Amino acid sequence: MKKQLALLLLLTGAGLMASAQVKFKVSRQNNDTYLVSMVPQQSLAANVSITGTVQVTVKMKASEGFDLAAVQSQQAGVEWDNGTLLKSPDGARDYDYLSVALKNMGARGLTFEANKEVPLFTFRNAGSPVSKVQLIDNKMDELVLAKQNRYNVLNHMSVLGYGRRNAYEGNLLAENTLTDKVGLRSVFPNPANDHITVTWDNYVNGYEGEVKLAITDAGTGRVLSRDTAYMRAGANTKELSVETLNAGAFLISLEKDGAKLGNGLKFLIVR
Repeated sequence: MKKQLALLLLLTGAGLMASAQVKFKVSRQNNDTYLVSMVPQQSLAANVSITGTVQVTVKMKASEGFDLAAVQSQQAGVEWDNGTLLKSPDGARDYDYLSVALKNMGARGLTFEANKEVPLFTFRNAGSPVSKVQLIDNKMDELVLAKQNRYNVLNHMSVLGYGRRNAYEGNLLAENTLTDKVGLRSVFPNPANDHITVTWDNYVNGYEGEVKLAITDAGTGRVLSRDTAYMRAGANTKELSVETLNAGAFLISLEKDGAKLGNGLKFLIVR
């Protein structure tokens, strides 16, 4: 206990030129798993890369049924608590909040290299697919600003080399590779006669909305039809009629806002 108290005093008292130096980021890994990372804005030497406390809070719409399944560290020697999930708290009834905190004070397992992303932990959702998970804004979030708020959900980080103030300075948007995260997966039956069923995935955080399923002639490249569909988070399915197509080879592509997402799939029509 004395050792922990001494370390805490060292962390809170160090640094005459204290400044915020770390940004957080959350990105979707697949249908139910999310990764929280940090991106230091300034490098630190190993002897002052000692992390005292960390808390990261994300939120999602309460109506979407998020159910926390697991929190798993991504760095050896760094432990995180099991996470605290607030369901529709007073002051922000439309949202659920998940806060995850560093378990071992004085962790030395994190490196601080300017602009280099460091994975912190993953968490899983055992409930319904959620359209978007976002980090809270310490200054603007409605729960933080609510007069009736009695919860400490603020993002926070204390690091010896960054001084006595909160080292957290904001959030970064996840940079997903659309080809890997969104795209067609199958078309069946293939060959087909009168109908096809198309499946595709969407693992880009907050990328839901209207899409088009475009069918083109594989020989000429001429677009024959564009069917509208709604793309939700996770796996998607749409049945299309192909009764008006002649026998032959065709290509189906997924489009959003006029741009193709991933690669098209070839299918055959037999009569």
